[in-house]
Amino acid sequence: MPSPPQHPPDWNLLWQQARKDKSWHSKSESDWDSRAAAFAGRTGGSTYAQAFLTLLRPEPDWSILDVGSGPGTLALPLAHRVRRVTCLDFSANMLAILQARAATQQLANIRTCKGSWTDDWRGLGLDRHDVVIASRSLAVTDLAAALRRLTEFARRMVAVTDKVHHGPFDPDAFAAVGRPLNSGPDYLYTVNLLHQMGQLATVDFIRLEEVKSYPSLDQALTRYTWMFPDLNPTETEALRHYLRAIATVRADGTITLQCRHVPTWAYISWRPEP
Repeated sequence: MPSPPQHPPDWNLLWQQARKDKSWHSKSESDWDSRAAAFAGRTGGSTYAQAFLTLLRPEPDWSILDVGSGPGTLALPLAHRVRRVTCLDFSANMLAILQARAATQQLANIRTCKGSWTDDWRGLGLDRHDVVIASRSLAVTDLAAALRRLTEFARRMVAVTDKVHHGPFDPDAFAAVGRPLNSGPDYLYTVNLLHQMGQLATVDFIRLEEVKSYPSLDQALTRYTWMFPDLNPTETEALRHYLRAIATVRADGTITLQCRHVPTWAYISWRPEP
């Protein structure tokens, strides 16, 4: 008896189903507004931006659309190397920080635009750019629609980053606090969906710092609490105990943390197919 026909999986549907079980929730506009300053401080000194730019290899004549730009983690260094950068974000506070930093650096080739994935981008005055990037910003309800939109607005290339396994979350910290961790679908869904959409994607990986340095244990604790909304005193003490266990104190009083799970991001790029 012949085998029944095999239908290819709907990767967008699988991605949506996998997101339902994740142990974190996408942040709203007001959430990002209230956390803008802390987020800007946390991401400012990361090696992530340099690794992203090394893979992107920006060219001086490029125009770049940065979707989910945040406080300018990528837009600011890019503006020094390309013709112009347009930054799209739905957090007014994020864009305000970006504008202030751009003014400090005397950058006149950055334009900011307040808007979300679901807004009418052309209605916001956006046009096609040479390159469109979406850095760690694919927290959307319809991944296929987001990828199509990125492709639609790109002339030469699209580049996104998506998490690998647990992404920025530390599973050992969750175990120490006693909370479950389901970080949701990772980059494999995105790559398979792009293939299903007819886009030939290239995948590289950005592996962040294995050892992190902080001025003090209290500073490290502050940096870690973003993973856990509404920590109670017992959980806070458990997190502190975990950090103390993986910390090494230097002679100057600063500490380094040696984590078993190093945050890794998939850098996914493709050239728009007609």
